[in-house]
Amino acid sequence: MMMRRWMAGAAMALAVLGGAPAQAQTLTMGVRSPFNIDPHFIFLGPNMAASRHIYDTLVNRDADSRWVPGLTLSWTAIAPTTWELKLRPGVTFQDGSPFTAEDVTFSFQRIPNIPGNPGPYTPNLRGITRTEVVDPLTIRIHTTQPNPVLPGQLTNVFIVSRRAAEGAGPSDFASGRAAIGTGPFRLEQFRGPEGMDVVRNDTYWGDKPHWARVQIRVAGNDASRTAALLAGDLDLIENVPTTDAVRLERSDRVSVFKRPSDRTMFLLPHVGAETLPLITDSTGQPLDRNPFRDIRVRQALSLAINREALVSRAMDGQAVATGQLVPEGFGGYDPAIPTPAYDPDRARALLEQAGYPEGFGFTVGCSNNRYVNDNRVCQALGQMFTRAGFQAKVETQPGSVFFTRTQVGRNDVPLVLFGQSSSSTRDATHVLSLAMHSQQVSRGFGQSNRGAFSDPDLDKLIEDAAFRMEGDREEALRIAMREAMRLHAGIPIYTQMTIAAARRGITYTPRLDEQMVAIHAVPAR
Repeated sequence: MMMRRWMAGAAMALAVLGGAPAQAQTLTMGVRSPFNIDPHFIFLGPNMAASRHIYDTLVNRDADSRWVPGLTLSWTAIAPTTWELKLRPGVTFQDGSPFTAEDVTFSFQRIPNIPGNPGPYTPNLRGITRTEVVDPLTIRIHTTQPNPVLPGQLTNVFIVSRRAAEGAGPSDFASGRAAIGTGPFRLEQFRGPEGMDVVRNDTYWGDKPHWARVQIRVAGNDASRTAALLAGDLDLIENVPTTDAVRLERSDRVSVFKRPSDRTMFLLPHVGAETLPLITDSTGQPLDRNPFRDIRVRQALSLAINREALVSRAMDGQAVATGQLVPEGFGGYDPAIPTPAYDPDRARALLEQAGYPEGFGFTVGCSNNRYVNDNRVCQALGQMFTRAGFQAKVETQPGSVFFTRTQVGRNDVPLVLFGQSSSSTRDATHVLSLAMHSQQVSRGFGQSNRGAFSDPDLDKLIEDAAFRMEGDREEALRIAMREAMRLHAGIPIYTQMTIAAARRGITYTPRLDEQMVAIHAVPAR
């Protein structure tokens, strides 16, 4: 038997009483993107960050994305397809009801069954066939295949109260009726696109938060968010504009906290459709075939991108150019894969070989309020593609519109800018399985494959790595990464930095996964 075990007006004055940080009063945070607080609705970073205040996961991950005990004290692979989890005793929900294994099974069942969910959390349940309740504090998770990163997947599975959430939809969470968790804060008021207020959960099982109350305000405009910090209206902000980072580091009023993140930005060419209305010939008429289905065209796209210049200019140096889908230090990162060269002449030659000597037109779709400098990056990419012989049109939209429009199975945009966070598995399993594997949603694969790329041989390589419990799993991940990059299933560009800033007197530890969570902010002593 194989055994693996891992144990594990907000210018309100801040009062730090008697040197006891737990007595600090109000923290006001400025976040970039609106969010919802149904923890199973739309699998996006801003939603997960908000949920981490109210709810817990079975397995937590710390600021460095290491797996640590959460609602589960230990997780053990007792067989190749069976994990046993020992739940934390004595935990109560914020309404006083006890947390039990029944709440876990209910949460697992709820995730795939929310009607109209444009971004389900189902990838985090990939391969789970059933959850067996052994006793109120022991569960066994059975999987179709061996899954060495199942504990990592569970770091994104938020547990809700069956009593409060049975039959509830997103509106019931927004009203507060169903928003009952076991997390460090309890919901005071959700204000929709404006944000939410939470208060300390004094019955929390873990270390008590330093803040009695946290106001989370949505401040989508980067300049306004920075100005509010400098004016004292916000105590802590995320997504500090790259143009402001150096200036703020020289300020005696604020402190800047930054680190490379786990998010690699890449382009997804739409190769699944035979034709796309947003791909045109050199005269503007729709083409009768999809050029992105030709690998030479996808190679030309990559050669058209000057990654170093993009990082220097559009990202103000606050990113790392790359040629693969996970950051250095993550499993599956292959140092032998170079950052692709910038060669617009070669790009033009490949277009001619593919039958497009005059190039062709297409739309590049991007969000304009989700990723760091996403609008600037998209505009720069459009210019680079045009210089290499394409006629690129750039279209940016708010994330709430962009992600709905480009969701898997409904995307009509030829080329989209997308970012994938890999902290849940801390290796390439997550991004390869979700974005590079064929769309097989019922099996938990391809849920982020907006380009509908499909290659059976690549699928086999990804699955071999994903299901491997023994042997050289690292090499299996690298083999899959090399093949995905050879096929240009996705076109990596750079890895983001995560940059936060706080007023003097507050220390913040940025999370590798870029999610801003109040428990990582502490009053300076």
